[in-house]
Amino acid sequence: MTVNLALEYIPRRMGELGFGNNYVLRFRHLVLQANETLSLDAQNQFFILVEEADGISVESPGGMFDLSSTVTNEMQYEHQGKITVRNQTVRIIHARFIQVIPKHDKSN
Repeated sequence: MTVNLALEYIPRRMGELGFGNNYVLRFRHLVLQANETLSLDAQNQFFILVEEADGISVESPGGMFDLSSTVTNEMQYEHQGKITVRNQTVRIIHARFIQVIPKHDKSN
């Protein structure tokens, strides 16, 4: 998914979930060292992968993104909950996301 597509997708998705325009966006650029694994706690947030990257895997309760995987027939760009991002290479990898943080107070 590209940044432009994500920026079109996010308002529709937040509308579907009942948040309307009550959310905040943050661009997240993760830099993973060789063979590094990062855990993200996004229980009430969404992370949208905005750039395909060879050598990383992203797993969450909603699915996985891993271009090297042979065990799935669908890649997920939207992740929520406990997210694990792994660099499967011996070089530095960059993973770019848009983090969507819904505002639960609908009066703001």
